[in-house]
Amino acid sequence: YTNFHGTHTTGIMAGGYKGNITVAKTDDQDISYKVTEANPYYGGATESEIVASCGDLRDQYIAFGVDDIINYAKLSGPKAKPCVINLSLGSNIGAHDSTSVMNRFLALCGKEAIICVAAGNEADHPVALTAKFNNADETVQTFIRPTMEGEYKTSNKSYYNLRNGQICAYSNNADEFELQIVVTNGTRNNKVAARIPVDHNTNGQPIIYSSGGDYAITGAVVNQTFAKAFNGYVSAASIKDPETGRYYVLAEFLTSDNQTTNKDGNYKLGLIIKSKKAGQRVDVYGDAQLVYFDDYDQPGWVKGSRNGSISDMACAANVISVGSYNVRNHWPSLDGYVYGYNKKGQGNDFPAGEVSRFSSYGTLADGRNLPDICAPGASVISSVNTYCVTNPDMGYTPAALQAELKKDKKTYYWHQSLGTSMATPVVAGAIALWLEANPSLTYKDVVRIIKETAVKDNYVKNTGDPVQWGAGKFDAYAGLKQVLKEKAANGIQGVKANEKEIPVLTMTGTRSFTAFLANAKQLTVRAYTLSGQLVHTNVAQGNETDIDASSWEKGVYLIQVNGSSAQRIIIY
Repeated sequence: YTNFHGTHTTGIMAGGYKGNITVAKTDDQDISYKVTEANPYYGGATESEIVASCGDLRDQYIAFGVDDIINYAKLSGPKAKPCVINLSLGSNIGAHDSTSVMNRFLALCGKEAIICVAAGNEADHPVALTAKFNNADETVQTFIRPTMEGEYKTSNKSYYNLRNGQICAYSNNADEFELQIVVTNGTRNNKVAARIPVDHNTNGQPIIYSSGGDYAITGAVVNQTFAKAFNGYVSAASIKDPETGRYYVLAEFLTSDNQTTNKDGNYKLGLIIKSKKAGQRVDVYGDAQLVYFDDYDQPGWVKGSRNGSISDMACAANVISVGSYNVRNHWPSLDGYVYGYNKKGQGNDFPAGEVSRFSSYGTLADGRNLPDICAPGASVISSVNTYCVTNPDMGYTPAALQAELKKDKKTYYWHQSLGTSMATPVVAGAIALWLEANPSLTYKDVVRIIKETAVKDNYVKNTGDPVQWGAGKFDAYAGLKQVLKEKAANGIQGVKANEKEIPVLTMTGTRSFTAFLANAKQLTVRAYTLSGQLVHTNVAQGNETDIDASSWEKGVYLIQVNGSSAQRIIIY
């Protein structure tokens, strides 16, 4: 009743309703109007079998869900069914090296199902930092900067330069390093005024500093300098990670500038990493919620990087990580107006065709660049949970809705949203169609075809970070054609083609379509009315041809390619 995310992503992946709905449209990007037409917002694998697993978003429950879906695919029929799993979730906290228990589990599951994982939406800010040390006792220092500077109000409290979240710092191996959360004094050239040190393995026992009062914590050190700077607390603990074998420090904090003694923000929160051995590397990741790493243009301090914002779960082996690119930045709504992420005449945060700035990415220590591919993610219109829309606490109005259907005393809604969560089911739904064409496809087959058929247009070549783009823009149709070509040519695991391959018909407009038949040298396309009258014949060389149906009457037609079984299309 309080979330639309699962319904929205499932609709993108497999929403199958194609009947008439009420859709908002615009001719001038200012005023909208309503029309009744066939639903344009259906999903990729419209006739697939949908299996959903719900639960807490902790790793163990996500693993239970993945395992349940794979077991269903194995056991629900006379033989195992091909399976695609969409994971539009993740976290930036973690080792980012595929060695965690969750990532090793996903790597094993990726041998039994195709798993698509969202890259994350954390690349708006530099939330990662890699420190490489040539010698022992070297230091790297950065400031922990709030994403929302100034006053931040909640229902019952105000915070000032709120810093709230987690930071995780990993050694490249089991060797310890020293980490300090520090309070700096800007009037004294950013000299450290207080230190919260983690200079040895605490075996998970936290070191806590607090300002006391409302933030009194049992066992915390109430430090007067810390309290002069902030209201809040900082906690840090270290351990050798039993999952990865790497030594790491986890810090948690909530600080608000003290409005009596730090109203000007002179005191700041910082992070210092100090090596204990030559050749050490320390990888630092913020949770990307309310803070990032910055130098405030101060000498001796360093900025963080957007490279490294990739979700930890997307770093698993044998999964397909998906980033987002922009396809829509304004949308007509049911209230009669057009809305967008920028007001008319202002700058454009989501220029169509470019990679979405928020789309997470990273170059891993093992040399991999992620994500693998980008797909439409900003913004995408899809089905939305009716119970969420009708919940008065959620505040939905017609301004937030782009389409609706009233049927059987119930109203169904469609709504725009953005994120790599939306891009990932675009890929997952298309891969389900590829598996329908060839159920024997493996992860290696799929990721290879994705990269071989990716679109590398001028936006991919000339805008954004090359790592952020991955292989480029996902092309579902080119990938499907490649799957069929390789199957017909015994190119994938020696799979033999059927005696008659099924042609692929793809609408390219309301009155045009393409016909494709794998490995055909010549195509003969015939169109019939439902009464059996031949209305069109087209002969073309090669395995693909475009059909112009602009002169045809409106209606349903049966299309036959090279004597195949007829397929139905609708000409509007």
